[in-house]
Amino acid sequence: MKILPIVLACASLAAPVCDYKVGNLIESNKFNNVSICSEGKLFRENIEIRVSNGSEEIVVEPSVNIGYNPSLFVANFLNNGLEQVLYSVESGGSGGYSFYQMFSFSDEKATSVFNSEDFKPNITASYKEENLIEIDYQGKKLYLDSSNSGCQNHDDCNLYISDVNTILPFYNIALDRYYLQVLQRIYGGYEANNFGYISSLLEINEDGFTTISIGTLSNFSY
Repeated sequence: MKILPIVLACASLAAPVCDYKVGNLIESNKFNNVSICSEGKLFRENIEIRVSNGSEEIVVEPSVNIGYNPSLFVANFLNNGLEQVLYSVESGGSGGYSFYQMFSFSDEKATSVFNSEDFKPNITASYKEENLIEIDYQGKKLYLDSSNSGCQNHDDCNLYISDVNTILPFYNIALDRYYLQVLQRIYGGYEANNFGYISSLLEINEDGFTTISIGTLSNFSY
């Protein structure tokens, strides 16, 4: 668990608010406004997350505070009667990666309960047959079709697994709770030769996360 420093007065920034949400973040049955402020137009810099707390603001600087299209998602991830804030920002470029960080809030404190930069499971991949990739996900085997490869042969098509590419909020209607579906790309030779994604479904808690399901996805791109 990481406790973040808090500033209770936010400096004026040149850019307007680029995302705005309302959530039950700090106290049961009391709603808070949460917004993103930054500098720049397309490429955003000095990104801040601001949460209203009565007459004051809790201001948080995410670990990745530059990029494109910063956004917020507010939902019940911790199952503690409150909602948390999932922040995302895009890197831009051909890789199409985004960075994610989740915060929980109390009266004058923000806690980072998840950061995509820290999600690094031990995963390796190899060709099993001509059109089949075998993935070793921390001792568990997964498989992915490689028949759509743009490479001439396997020797020219080394397999690579990306860091976190995309995270999707995943809602369990029976439990009325959100989880994180983390996607990592697997590609051969070059990034555009994408075979699919390794999917990890995470349950988030105050002290970290638990991986509750893993699998593979194919035939689409983020």
